[in-house]
Amino acid sequence: MHSAPSSTFWVPEGTEITTEAKPNQQLPTRTWIITKKLKELSFFMTQQDINDGHKPGFAAAKFLCHPKDDPNKLAFMRIYRQIPISGFESAPSSIRASQAVPQKPNRELAAFKELKHLACPVVPQLLGYQEGTQGDNEIVPGGYEISIVWEKVPGEPLSQDYFWSLNEQQRDSIREEFRRVYRQVLRSGFKPCMATTSKLIYDESTGKMHICGFRMAAPCDTNQQIRKADYVMYGLAKRSDRTDWYNDASGWKCCYRGPPVFLEAADASGGSM
Repeated sequence: MHSAPSSTFWVPEGTEITTEAKPNQQLPTRTWIITKKLKELSFFMTQQDINDGHKPGFAAAKFLCHPKDDPNKLAFMRIYRQIPISGFESAPSSIRASQAVPQKPNRELAAFKELKHLACPVVPQLLGYQEGTQGDNEIVPGGYEISIVWEKVPGEPLSQDYFWSLNEQQRDSIREEFRRVYRQVLRSGFKPCMATTSKLIYDESTGKMHICGFRMAAPCDTNQQIRKADYVMYGLAKRSDRTDWYNDASGWKCCYRGPPVFLEAADASGGSM
């Protein structure tokens, strides 16, 4: 599989996309207005990849949107769609249609469904989704297409520059909030992958945090406890140069001065390694 930016999605601003009602998940039918494309990635497969048993590639694009009946309620939408085997992008539609495959399980949608079922309060809420197939004029006629809509929570993605510019007390407050929300996420049975600081949506005005970034959601044991190493993985501590840093927190950079108090708190909460 080869990943690269592409222009697979031609979804202009103002496009309307409707997600049908899902009574079991308490999701109503709603029409969404696309306002901006934020990011797009395509994962290409060659004919040799297909011969080796891999499924055709796909593209995923993230958009900013809002409900048609409420322009002030911002949300995010990600659309997944099958793309042609590399080299067949300009082939006749009949050939591209012959490459169509059934929808495969989608990790992001599975995670959002479970998080909504558990009413997890520290992640963006699922607002709607639609599973279908591409039309005759699309890139792979009959190929799968999945749309997922989730809320835009208050705050901005945390950055390393911002976090390490704060004083010791402010950083420890963010670490405490991370410990609170991440423990709830782990209990859901899913966690973001890969872990990065940008997966932490922090609202400076309230001090509250949400965990996001479930496109590559990974299942986890619901009994899993937060680990000291999670602070490093999410950029809230800087590891030492020791080869065994993962198992030994000595030498970590946690604050400008003083002992790493938040690590002692992790031990107290059952999060020691």
